[in-house]
Amino acid sequence: MFLCLSGAVYDGPYYSHSFDFDSDVVDGIAPMMAMPMAESNFVAGKLPVTVRKSFPETWLWEHVVEESFSGQKTITKKVPDTITSWIITGFSVNPVYGLGLTQQPRKLNVFLPFFVSTNLPYSVKRGEIVSIPVVIFNYMESGQTAEVTFDNSEYEFEFADVENEIHENSKAETSRKKTVEVPSNSGRTVSFMIRPTKLGHITIKVTATTALAGDGVERQLLVEPEGLPQFVNKAAFVDLRSAPEVMKNFTVEVPKNAVPDSTRVEVSVIGDVLGSTVQNLDSLIRMPYGCGEQNMLNFVPNIVVLDYLKGTDQLTSKIEQKAKKFMESGYQRELTYRHDDGSFSAFGNSDPKGSTWLTAFVARSFKQAASHISVEEAIIDKALEWLSDQQASNGSFPEVGKVSHKDMQGGSGEGIALTAYTLIAFLENRNLLPKYQNIVNKAVDYVARNIDGLNDVYALAIAAYALQLADHSSKDFTLSQLDGKATTDGDTKWWHKPIPESDSKNPWYGKPNSVNVEMSSYAMLSFLEAGLDTDALPIMKWLISQRNDKGGFQSTQDTVVGLQALAKLAAKISSKNNDVTIVVSYNENQQREIKVNSENNLILQKFELPSTAKNVDIKATGRGFAIVSLGYKYNMNVTGEWPRFVLDPQVNKNSNQDYLHLSVCTSFVPTTGQNSSNMAVMEVGFPSGFTADSDTLPSLENMDYIKKVELKDGDTIVVLYFDSLDRNELCPTISAFRTHKVAKQKPAPVVIYDYYDNSRIARQFYDGPKSTVCDICENEDCGESCSIRSQKQRSPKDDNGTADVKAVSGAVTVGALSTLYVLMAVLLLKMFY
Repeated sequence: MFLCLSGAVYDGPYYSHSFDFDSDVVDGIAPMMAMPMAESNFVAGKLPVTVRKSFPETWLWEHVVEESFSGQKTITKKVPDTITSWIITGFSVNPVYGLGLTQQPRKLNVFLPFFVSTNLPYSVKRGEIVSIPVVIFNYMESGQTAEVTFDNSEYEFEFADVENEIHENSKAETSRKKTVEVPSNSGRTVSFMIRPTKLGHITIKVTATTALAGDGVERQLLVEPEGLPQFVNKAAFVDLRSAPEVMKNFTVEVPKNAVPDSTRVEVSVIGDVLGSTVQNLDSLIRMPYGCGEQNMLNFVPNIVVLDYLKGTDQLTSKIEQKAKKFMESGYQRELTYRHDDGSFSAFGNSDPKGSTWLTAFVARSFKQAASHISVEEAIIDKALEWLSDQQASNGSFPEVGKVSHKDMQGGSGEGIALTAYTLIAFLENRNLLPKYQNIVNKAVDYVARNIDGLNDVYALAIAAYALQLADHSSKDFTLSQLDGKATTDGDTKWWHKPIPESDSKNPWYGKPNSVNVEMSSYAMLSFLEAGLDTDALPIMKWLISQRNDKGGFQSTQDTVVGLQALAKLAAKISSKNNDVTIVVSYNENQQREIKVNSENNLILQKFELPSTAKNVDIKATGRGFAIVSLGYKYNMNVTGEWPRFVLDPQVNKNSNQDYLHLSVCTSFVPTTGQNSSNMAVMEVGFPSGFTADSDTLPSLENMDYIKKVELKDGDTIVVLYFDSLDRNELCPTISAFRTHKVAKQKPAPVVIYDYYDNSRIARQFYDGPKSTVCDICENEDCGESCSIRSQKQRSPKDDNGTADVKAVSGAVTVGALSTLYVLMAVLLLKMFY
């Protein structure tokens, strides 16, 4: 039997709360239901006020095992600190009676007669001033005089007011208090203006007390540095199997124009090649992944991890459950990108046709997953049938759908890359191979006869792996051709895409590149398939150096094939006898020591270094191997260098302090042989206090050139997907409205990048509508100067005390946000009566 609770509407109280179950028999089964109970939070004498901290949006998903044949079970749980109506449902499965369902959901009302609430933005920037509204609700029989205390005992922010802004002489305060009269059955708002001084999460703690009652809430507010974060990860494979000691050196290279105090440096050590991947299965890359191909990032790495851990006898039930959960959700989501003819495409039925490339990718991956989760064989078979129908008479597989990844789908090499990629999907579905043997033979012949003289390194790398899998007579010749195009440096080896002469000074080419990782991974798989494990080791060392701090790479394809290659070799060199001591030296005489052994091989050990650390020396001794990484990040608030896109964000004239209309014009800057990009992704950030106007998003999605629109980070960033961009300018307009009062906002970022080639990127910043402290202050906080300004600007409606409410594109913007906040909250709470 399963019990499900969800539906947090509003933040609320702390309880030591129990509830019993009702029984409604449906279809012969007795499901469990909760009966509502409520307790008060009254203050007795000088007892401390309970501060509520836990506000989950969902609560229970619980498997209930009956202790008797009565069909009933009593569960005692502490209710979260949320004032809400919890919606409770349940179902059960019985071998005789089948599935039993509750007749209707039940409500568990959680309520207090006196409580406080606050509403925080998703984040603010350092140096900005944010007004925090505190709403005090009184449902007692008489009015109450409440003393509201805003705590700052950790000195994480400064209290701001108009005088401080004029004289710039803010003083440190451990708290600030305000008194407010709250009538019976009503609510009142007081606001506190603060300027955060600490980066990261700061604590917002507010209490309200009266002679009869009291309540408090504690939440976390994220404070970020100005600009956009840039991430760098440097990793090394420390191999002590043939040496008693290994020395490595890392350098922290932060640009001089980076945002001050935004640098964070961290060292991590793990004793397994795939250890960091196992730790971050749900966040392997930092790019969004909202299309059919990118969704596979929720799918394929889990297959790789399960196969690897099972093969090395390291699989635990916890990791297995987690990986299978991700696989099952990824599998179900991928089916939404399936066409009726059995093919798949990046955006499903919004694309006119299926994609040869994505259909091959899905068929290959679904087959790999079938040994772990339930995958319908007919889906794989129909995908292969569709691919068979696309094969040309010469044996090649052309791309009939949208081209999102030009190196794979439409690059040079006479279509060899895509044909070899599709061929791999057939070869890995060996149980269906007899049915498609003729298709496979034609594709193998096409690839083999076009290898000689092939200069496209990317196509050559995939072809080499396909011919190894097919055991074709030209496999050794092809691998030799590929090996001759490798680049070596010390004990590392890799392949790279030729840099156009016009991009010879492009600094982005010095960073980990998706295409280079992808082709080097295929080369490594080819060496391993040929039994040349020793030759594959230098490639593995290079791939490890290209990974991000989460165990993935830059985008989807490089992460998927890169992890497959690493796992295949790691399984052969994995050891349970690791005993490695890592000494990390920095800032001349400071040191930290980390030990890696068989007990903690899969545990990621990490610690933060001072932001002043520039040179980090690593000394490893012992036996076995480990992965040592230096990860650091810093923020940049200047235009990105060497842009490969034109990017011009402009705030439209009809924008105001409460509503933002932003037009972002963009186009691709052509290079030698490249007149358009791969799939492009634009991320539009808003000034602090603004969130996207969701009512305007459907009009964006209806534009021919925009394939998908997503929101992230509490609706403060809009993500737009484009099939590709060329020199023709496109100018989508994005709208947002003010949901939180923030003054002195920092510039907001807009970035656009090529999803499959991270050397193509552009970054710009724009200033939103300006707000001053006088625009966000209330009552006594405003001072005389704000009062004079307000009188000059006041409209007739303002004189009557009416909130200035404007309807703009389906959204409501409010001059008196706090007033509306109270009214809406009071209406919500009326549901409890």
